[in-house]
Amino acid sequence: MKNILCYGDSNTWGCIPVTNKRYSWDVRWPGVMQQALGGGYHVYENALNGRTTVFEDPIEEGRCGKTGFSTILEVNAPLDLVIVMLGCNDCKQRFLKSPWDIAWGIDLLIQYIRRTPCGVDGQPPEILIAAPIRFGSTWDQTILGTVFGPRSTEICEQLPDTYRYVTEKNRCHFLDAGHYAAPGVDCVHLTEEGHRKLGEAFTRKSKEIILGRKETVGNGAIQG
Repeated sequence: MKNILCYGDSNTWGCIPVTNKRYSWDVRWPGVMQQALGGGYHVYENALNGRTTVFEDPIEEGRCGKTGFSTILEVNAPLDLVIVMLGCNDCKQRFLKSPWDIAWGIDLLIQYIRRTPCGVDGQPPEILIAAPIRFGSTWDQTILGTVFGPRSTEICEQLPDTYRYVTEKNRCHFLDAGHYAAPGVDCVHLTEEGHRKLGEAFTRKSKEIILGRKETVGNGAIQG
């Protein structure tokens, strides 16, 4: 049995645009992965609306991605692969964080994974870092425009480049979720189609990683 942990925010949790209700397990991208991978794999989903990489939110408390992360890794051990897709919430206007601030937060989460004996035989698992999807632009038409805005869009658009640098530095795997999916009408959250496409992309990449079919670009990250 191969075990995969999906660690993310509302776009892993399955928040439905506008309604803030939750897609069913078979619609959410980790569920799409589980169905596609079959019985030889176990996909764990650990997702929280509003979760950041490493920053404490003064309004939505308890959303810091590094808090309890080591424990979560151990709870689900042994893990063959950890997928981390965070960064959207770090782009909220109240945080005033740069793309590099967010990327260095991802770097810290990578170190948490490397330090925790959560892989097979106590070794570090493979790590797949995903840059989040890009935001929409019609913020004035949604309540999310009270926390996100044009600057959020600009920051999010730069995350693939900063994440790529961090994954190259750490020799992790990388996937740009924005190549496969886009948000719905609320500018932030995935549609059912987006979850399906992203789940299919993660499935292909996960099998490639776990089965050892790795394509290394130069001396850096293993790209998706």
